[in-house]
Amino acid sequence: MDGDSSILDPAGAAERTALAWQRTIIGTLLVGALIVRWSVTERFPPAPGVLVTLVSAFCSLFLVGRRYQRVRQTVMAGQTPLSRYLVPAATVFTVGVVLAIGAGIVVEYATL
Repeated sequence: MDGDSSILDPAGAAERTALAWQRTIIGTLLVGALIVRWSVTERFPPAPGVLVTLVSAFCSLFLVGRRYQRVRQTVMAGQTPLSRYLVPAATVFTVGVVLAIGAGIVVEYATL
């Protein structure tokens, strides 16, 4: 490659972003399903796993397509597709969910 910026494919960048989001959501769905399975076998309430699964499904249905379009439009306009708010918000949300599930497990074990 000669460093020409016209080589950048806006659809390719958007596609890679959408695929990364989909991989993350599939992983989160798997974690939610495992939490539900563990909750049922250990006789804990399955609500945390169901919540994780529902939020992941919501993200899959609504956010991935919107993010694909936004990244594509941004790259075609010659700007960076990095989001100043979405990545930190997703990180804070994920950490919050993990802490809430951990706290629920600790509370359940404490009451045994």
